Amino acid sequence: MKFWDLVKIANRNLLRNKLRTLLTVLAIFVGSFTLTLTNGLGDGLRDYIENQVKNIEGNNVLSVRKKFDFAEVQTDAPAEYKEKTQDAAGNVVDPNSYTVTLAQVETVVRDLPEIKSVTPRFQIEGEYITLDGAKKYQVNLGILSEGVTQKTEAGKTIDGANQILLPLSLAKAFDENINNLIGKNATVAYKIGRTSEIKTVQLRIVGVATKGFMANFNSFIDAQTGRQIYDDQYRNTDDYNKFSSFTLQLKSGEEKSIEEAKRKLDEKGFSAETFADQKKRTYDAIGILQIGLNLFAFIALLAASFGIINTLIVAVLERTKEIGLQKALGMNRAKVFLLFSLESILIGFWGAISGVIGAMLVGTLANIFLARTYLESFEGYNLFAFKLPSALFVIGLVCLIAFAAGVLPALRASRLNPIEALRYE
Repeated sequence: MKFWDLVKIANRNLLRNKLRTLLTVLAIFVGSFTLTLTNGLGDGLRDYIENQVKNIEGNNVLSVRKKFDFAEVQTDAPAEYKEKTQDAAGNVVDPNSYTVTLAQVETVVRDLPEIKSVTPRFQIEGEYITLDGAKKYQVNLGILSEGVTQKTEAGKTIDGANQILLPLSLAKAFDENINNLIGKNATVAYKIGRTSEIKTVQLRIVGVATKGFMANFNSFIDAQTGRQIYDDQYRNTDDYNKFSSFTLQLKSGEEKSIEEAKRKLDEKGFSAETFADQKKRTYDAIGILQIGLNLFAFIALLAASFGIINTLIVAVLERTKEIGLQKALGMNRAKVFLLFSLESILIGFWGAISGVIGAMLVGTLANIFLARTYLESFEGYNLFAFKLPSALFVIGLVCLIAFAAGVLPALRASRLNPIEALRYE
């Protein structure tokens, strides 16, 4: 008897008692439906974050900050005071502060030949931006550190001094055809220090940024212009030239060079991470959330597996004489075991297929509804994202659980003595 013949027989056997089979399949449906939705929720969140953060890239860039001992600040005990010291270059090092000066960082990286440039994380504020003296718009300024690139809808990323990248919404406010803006000069205004005096700078528009978490709001300028604005705004303050984080551009984007730079910075009291490290941390958090949600689906599938066991055990009892006759006519133990195993797998398969399809339909309708209501401000975010690998994983997992649940009844059927089975009443 061929394998596909056994599959057809197994399907026919399940239809002998339609109600019992339907109820068992529905139990599997609930677990598969829930598992598909939780996977879709995680994939949707991951896709949204990926689309938002992948616009800013830098494969040879490290984000660096002074090490922060969370263990000290999370206790009620007062932190021990540590006296200020001087490094080899004569820079004053304050171990009680989480900010460091540019001079201190430059001293640290002096021994790291892998480092090409250092860019402080300047905190600057803009007042307005205008084009050709026309309408003025509020502007949030961000700095594109050396080595960091921003994907663009038009034009290119920053590659020199006195340049600016506009967010898409601001660019369209100036001109619906954003390509017309490339090469034009924009006037950016900002306040000097804590005074009301306004200073302006002329910057050439080199591109319009693709949408993203930061690119939706910030107009990015080059590091040199950022330094100029920072000096004008903070030169006479106590916090001048003190920064909480820096961006280091490496000469190479090779993993070996990056790991070596991380190790050396760690030894000098600094933590460093790449864009990939930041993404991984976010994805790991999403993965943990997804696993937690999947546990509820696994519980439902576990409960459904007992239904499969019950269904098949009853089927063995009802078909004892039939099994005895089949074995008497030459069907061996392996084929009897395979037949009942196929029945359990088919119960799982039909339950999984219906659950996956049902979840996709509900998820798609939910995406349409939420996109028009609660998620309207999260452009491009679908709460559920259904992918073929995830759907195949759910179907495969459910079939595996169903097979495991059917092993005991299948073994029982395969071990029946044909003579005793034929006598069974």
